[in-house]
Amino acid sequence: MTGLVACGDSGDEIAELRTEIPDLEVKDEDKESPIDSGTSLGNETVERKGENEQEIENEQEIKEWFSGRYLPRHCPEIASEDEYITPSKSEILECEPDHMLEVRLDAEVVRSENSSEDVYGIQQYFRIFQMMEHVPTTGQFGLWGQWIGDDRARPHGAFNSIEGGLFIHDKMGRSKFPKFGTGAATHLYSPLSDTGGGWGFYEARIDCTVLGRVTLSNNLIVPPNLISFDEDQETYDDEGGIFLGASWVGLPIFGGAERVDEEPWDINSGKLTWTFFLDAANFSGPAIAYVPEYWSRRVDRWNSLEFLDDIYDWDWDESPAATAMFGFIEGTVTKEELYNVIGDESWFTAQPDDPNWGDNPYWVKAEQTLGYSPARPYLPIGSEMPPIPVFSETDENGRVFLKIFPPLFPKEQEVEPFVLNVKTFDVKLYNHFLDTFMLDGDFGNSQTSFGEFGIPMQIEGWGEEPWHEIQIQPKEYEDDPEFIINTPLRPRESNGEVNIYFEWEETDESERGWGQYYEIQGTNVTPANPDDVPPSLTQLEYGTIPYTASLQPHVLAENGIVKEYTEDQSDNSYWSSTPDYSCFGCENVEACDEEIQQSVLDDGSIISYRWYRFKDQPVFQSLMKDYPEIYTNEYLMELQNLIERMHAEWGNSQLFLERPSTIEKIHLAEIDHGLLVEPPEGKEVGWVPIVTQVDQPDGTPADFNNLRETPFGSLNSY
Repeated sequence: MTGLVACGDSGDEIAELRTEIPDLEVKDEDKESPIDSGTSLGNETVERKGENEQEIENEQEIKEWFSGRYLPRHCPEIASEDEYITPSKSEILECEPDHMLEVRLDAEVVRSENSSEDVYGIQQYFRIFQMMEHVPTTGQFGLWGQWIGDDRARPHGAFNSIEGGLFIHDKMGRSKFPKFGTGAATHLYSPLSDTGGGWGFYEARIDCTVLGRVTLSNNLIVPPNLISFDEDQETYDDEGGIFLGASWVGLPIFGGAERVDEEPWDINSGKLTWTFFLDAANFSGPAIAYVPEYWSRRVDRWNSLEFLDDIYDWDWDESPAATAMFGFIEGTVTKEELYNVIGDESWFTAQPDDPNWGDNPYWVKAEQTLGYSPARPYLPIGSEMPPIPVFSETDENGRVFLKIFPPLFPKEQEVEPFVLNVKTFDVKLYNHFLDTFMLDGDFGNSQTSFGEFGIPMQIEGWGEEPWHEIQIQPKEYEDDPEFIINTPLRPRESNGEVNIYFEWEETDESERGWGQYYEIQGTNVTPANPDDVPPSLTQLEYGTIPYTASLQPHVLAENGIVKEYTEDQSDNSYWSSTPDYSCFGCENVEACDEEIQQSVLDDGSIISYRWYRFKDQPVFQSLMKDYPEIYTNEYLMELQNLIERMHAEWGNSQLFLERPSTIEKIHLAEIDHGLLVEPPEGKEVGWVPIVTQVDQPDGTPADFNNLRETPFGSLNSY
């Protein structure tokens, strides 16, 4: 949910692969960082000048990886005669613990049965706290978030999905608090999805032709390594903690028009611009959005590739339909000619209410995607987390002890808030903003509060197993965790708001949560006195991933080729690709600022960014080529004027979300100050910061073969 990775076509494959991460390349520790050596961006080279370079180095805090400590049995590939093994960065991924512990956060909250099936957005207030001291190598932790999509757009997995929320994984930076992800995947979890404003799955660069994310704010950077939080801020643990309000809503910003509830699919209906809003202590307002065309860009080409690959096995002479699809991809058959051939096929005319709809192939239509249709009918929220390592040792008397690393959930009070004021929105919110986002809209007098439009979500259930105990779970598969913690999570409705709490029942603070040492006694796991535990067990710690991920700039090598990582690179014509990165350049100084700015975050990340005039940011440059009838110079100038008025009237403190009322005084979290920027002189309104590169203290360049291999060659886009 809070992390997007490459997935297969089936629903089972998507569920299985969504939490996978690629192996990180073990880099040469002496390798020069691209940000230190000077980086080519478009047609110019950015060089770090001596004084500025020293300033950046002084600000950057180096957060080292944690090696952990293991016994030889945990790292059988490492030759050592020592009692304990402290693995190196190149060895850490070879070490495995004895067991795994699953942490369950069961609180089922769904769309209200009294609301429309059409969902135009959701808001939640997330508590920001440190969940663990060290992040294990087991995967990426989605502490809490949401899925937004249309279950009816395709029967074999979500064609579009807006996921995100509280995310924990060191590849995005060794941060104290979880980061907040804002990823949106399209074309059945294509690795080329624009999840990071120029970067896709596996933090790899993507081509200009698949961009879809628009930067709206002129004061906030939303970097591809996610939104982080100030690590020195007061957390108010004894007053309920600190919170971030976050909301995704479908608005009429680009091509909007009045809509009705449960409107039939129609390519001519009012378009939806899915927009991300924040409410923090130091920023409030819209941050980023996705253009409507992102969700269905080249959808007929994608459909043709899918059918030729999965149905016809690239035998394009098998049927007239396959021949037409092949010609459409080649460019020798027009869309009208293609539709004339396939228009009567059952898989083209099928509808979700048809019998056996999910048993057959399906041709996705643009009007069924999130650019033209709201989410429906299911909008779940929740967590998605891998297990946490556990060590065990047997003493001389045969007693088996465990060392666990329990999550650091809030426990100062008997009842601790976790997620507050969870609400969805229907078409009324969309229509409310029609006048605001008319090209001559009045931002100064617009009523921006979501308050009167929110519909509390509905409580379906929660885990009722006792939280005090650690349960033993029979393993169905080899990788299944053997132990379970049931978190005392409980959703409640109060004051017309649905909130989710940690409820520690009637226990003293010292008894809340879990200890570190336990003993297995038959089928039970009971707390153990640390004095009874074998000394070797107390020394064991799991390690973290060896390197973070540095996100590379959109530049071509000297030969004009970007060679992705593949097993065989001997055939340059097949395994190489020449992506289009031209939209990230800066040839016209009236459209962009030649100077690359840099900002350092608390986790040591160096964010490089450039200022672009709103209408000239990279995503619009490629949209003008694909949709010349929509993104005309005249229309883009009208959008520019609209955004300039928005910046002037709303600034960075306009409130949209409805704040929770069930806490006497809500403390909002501070976003990392390095993500808050001021436009240069003369560019105060109508200009936005676009990230060009992310360099982390121990980062290895993150790139991955996101290409689709076909008889046409390696494809950079869908």
